[in-house]
This record gives sequence, structure tokens and C-alpha cells, in this order.
Amino acid sequence: MRRALGFYCALLLVGLLLRAGSAAAQQPGPLVVVISSSPDTPFVRRLAAELSLFGYRVDVARAPSDSDLFELLASSGGAALISVDQSGQTADVVVGERASQGPARRERERLDPRRRDDTNAAVLAERFRARLTELGIAPGLASDQAPPPVEVQVSLPPPAPPPPPEPERRLWLGAAMGATSGGLGAVPDLQLELRAFPVPWLSTSAFGKLSPVAARVRAEEGRADVRLLSGGVLIDAYPLRRDLIVNLGLGAMLVSASMTGQASAPWGGRTDSVLVAAAMFETGAAVRMSPRVTAELRGFVGACSPGVAVRFAGRTVADFGQPFFGASLGLAVGVF
Repeated sequence: MRRALGFYCALLLVGLLLRAGSAAAQQPGPLVVVISSSPDTPFVRRLAAELSLFGYRVDVARAPSDSDLFELLASSGGAALISVDQSGQTADVVVGERASQGPARRERERLDPRRRDDTNAAVLAERFRARLTELGIAPGLASDQAPPPVEVQVSLPPPAPPPPPEPERRLWLGAAMGATSGGLGAVPDLQLELRAFPVPWLSTSAFGKLSPVAARVRAEEGRADVRLLSGGVLIDAYPLRRDLIVNLGLGAMLVSASMTGQASAPWGGRTDSVLVAAAMFETGAAVRMSPRVTAELRGFVGACSPGVAVRFAGRTVADFGQPFFGASLGLAVGVF
């Protein structure tokens, strides 16, 4: 009977101890007040979450203007207060008289501007916990929940400016293939041109043309092969010079016509050449394939003075140059 009574008493004592420990564990931890001029910033929210994780009760509020931190702590009834100044990268920690069992204390912690906000908040919370533990203010039961995620805004560097455009080339070299007609049929020709831009909207050019294939003229007296060689200067204006280029121009040139005749009896063939002056008007359009390369299409019309005549036995059987016209397609490359 006595043994049973002793066993029941031991069980009762263990139950009382367990209830006392559970009640002590359920008691809330000390109250910590966190104030800031911007209480909704990621730094303040992370700091409050870290303190709650250590077991403190946390009250976050907006910092009133011109208030004494000791009076604010006393009116809140908390054990300590943290005043965050993110613009100054500081945090003032105030511990009340009752919590520190002595005079109220105020200490200043400096935040590291090189760290991220969440890292600074975690470091400050750990220092605060360690300091209060030294003063005998133990936190309550630590929370087993992880702190809520905090959105951190990251400022990305501005995009790099685009590379500067290449300067407009002032000297261009062009080559083209085309055909000229003016009394001898369509005569193919090859052209080279050296073009300079004293100003962006005006160019001066020197050019030369060669007919690789002779124009053939036939009559009863025989036949003649006519080759044309010309060279001159051009002045062009550019009302549009962007990705699409439009030009209008005037030119002057010399035209050399070399004629080789073959006659039937009783006539005899001979070789002759003439050199005449000519003027022309041209227009064209070009498309930029790159800053240094353009594809060009040009058309022209002009007149020789005097015209080039092809005569068999004193009789004019063909002439050239009053007027003449043609077109060409080519490429131009910017040199510098």
C-alpha cells in the first residue's frame, strides 16, 4: 500500500514538472519594437522575421518625427527598441531599465553598405540577440518556421549605349555595267568612277567608259565596226542620302569613236576616229548594303556636238549622239 502511494506521488510530481516546463515554454519572449521611416522596406521586414525566428515578439511601426527613443520604448512596454535609418546606414539599439536591470542603454550599429539588405538584416539580428543575451535578456522559444521570403529589388546597370555610327565616307570608287544607245543600237559599256563628297549632299566625279564590243554598221558598200570610248566629269546633288540614296546630276565629257571599215569592190575600207564633246543629264537611286557599299542603278540622256557620223563612199549611213541615252547597274565602295 505504501509502495503504491509512493509511486502515485512520483507520477504526480513528474506531471507537475512537465506542465510547469510546458507553461514556461509557451510564455512569449521579450517584446522588441522596430521603428523605421519606411517600415515596409525589405530590410525592415527581413529584420523582423529574423528576430521572430530567434523567439522575440516583434512590433514594427513607423518612426514618429522628433521623438525620444527612451520615451518611445517606455510607452511601448517593450524590452528593447531598434531604430533603423537606412539612408544613414545605421541602427540604434535601446534597452530599457527593467530589461537590463540597470540604467537604460543606447548603442549604435553601423550597416555595411557593401552587403545586401537581407544579409545586413541577418547580421544585425544576430548581434542584437547576442547583446541582449549578455544583458540577461533571453529570447523566448525559437520559432521553427523559416522567415517569409523577402523580395529584393536589384538595380541592373543601364544598357550599354549603341556603338556610334560609322562616319560617312568622302571618297568612293564605283564600277558599273550598262548599255548606251544613240543611233548605233544598244552598245554595251563598262564604267569606272571616282567620286568625292566635299559636302554630304553634293559630289563631284571623274569617270571613264569603254565599249568592249564594237557596234557593227552594214550597207551595200561594206561594213564598219565602231567602238566608243568616253570620259568626263559629273556633279551630282543628293536630295535623299540615307539607306535609300537618290541623286540628280549634270556632266560633260569627250567621246572618241574609232571606226574600222571593210568595203566591197570597187570601194576600199579604211580606219578613222573622231573626238567630240558631249553633255548629259543623269539620275539614279542606290541602296546601302553596308556603311561602305552601295548598289546603284543610274540612267542618263545627253547629246554630242557635233554628232558622230559613219560614212560609206561619202554617204552617211549611221550616226551617234544626237541624242544618246542609256542605263547602268553597279556597285560603289567607300574608300575613306
